[in-house]
Amino acid sequence: MKYVIIGGGIAGISLAEELTRRVASNDQVTVLEAEDRLAYHTSSRAAQQLTLSYGPQAVRELTEFTVQDLDKRQQGLDEPLMWQSDFLLFGTQDHVVEEMYPGMTPLTHQEVREHAPEIRPESFDDGGLEHRSVRVRALPFLHWLADQATDRGANTVLNARMIRAERVGGLWQLTTEDGQEFVADVVINAAGAWADIVAEAFGARPLGLIPKRRTALEAALATPLTPDHPLVCRAGHDYYYRYDELGIVASPGEDEPWHAEDAQPRDADVQRLIDRIQTETTLEITEVIRSWCGLRTEGPDGEPVNGFDPQVPGLFWLAGQSGYGFQTSLAMATLATDLLIDRTAGNWVSADAVARVSPDRFYQQG
Repeated sequence: MKYVIIGGGIAGISLAEELTRRVASNDQVTVLEAEDRLAYHTSSRAAQQLTLSYGPQAVRELTEFTVQDLDKRQQGLDEPLMWQSDFLLFGTQDHVVEEMYPGMTPLTHQEVREHAPEIRPESFDDGGLEHRSVRVRALPFLHWLADQATDRGANTVLNARMIRAERVGGLWQLTTEDGQEFVADVVINAAGAWADIVAEAFGARPLGLIPKRRTALEAALATPLTPDHPLVCRAGHDYYYRYDELGIVASPGEDEPWHAEDAQPRDADVQRLIDRIQTETTLEITEVIRSWCGLRTEGPDGEPVNGFDPQVPGLFWLAGQSGYGFQTSLAMATLATDLLIDRTAGNWVSADAVARVSPDRFYQQG
């Protein structure tokens, strides 16, 4: 079997690593990345926090598996890829109640300030805390997976933007912008914000995946936070910030539909974020070191997509992870590999979660 994965972000790379561990020795796994390096777009622009209570039920189940699996697999490493890091939610009572998930501990007004004394007391009612949340070194994690996939024979091709796909004799023949050609039994569409566009090249029906802007910045503080400071999130999807070696990393948490592109930050969004943080906390931002913007691509129902296209033979979807890409990565890769090799999911995952992420759901809706 020849597998070609389109997209070198966390979805495509985690699948390449899992596939190369489980396929037959004569099978081939190739990753085509349109840019000149892996993780150029969303995967290099992540919050780097895995929050077990974050997202719909299927996402939380996949996150639980990913965190447990990574914890086991990192034991032999010289430096950990993830570690425990609290997640603190604060805001109005209504917003906090709405965003509290199973596993979070409710906090009183005073308890919130004990965990994050910089939050001004007049700016919130109460909050919640998750102790099981973890921090991950996102790019080292992705490159660790990529190195393992390469060591087991995966071929990663950069600057390989696919422009044409033809079905010939039961195989896919792919052509890239620079004229390279690849043949595949199965093509995995892990193209992130471009997934619907890629699907159309195969004659597949777009699923209505929605790229959304997410701005972030790294800033210096007059008074630094401590490394064990929780990630602090304003309920109502307003903004979050967390400790960083240079000060803080913060995001306004915007949810604005956008188009697939190399998204760039807008000065007005960055300034609004700074104003919010300095109004509602005592943090003093002395310098914006850098700012950036990524695209979180989600399905129209907010769930990821993982499974064979029900109408186009040899086309597999692995997309729409939204802001859950890293925290579900190992589980999404394991599920995809189950489906690619065995055509059925293993008993490690619930049937409900498999159904919720299957592309079949879009066709059942008509």
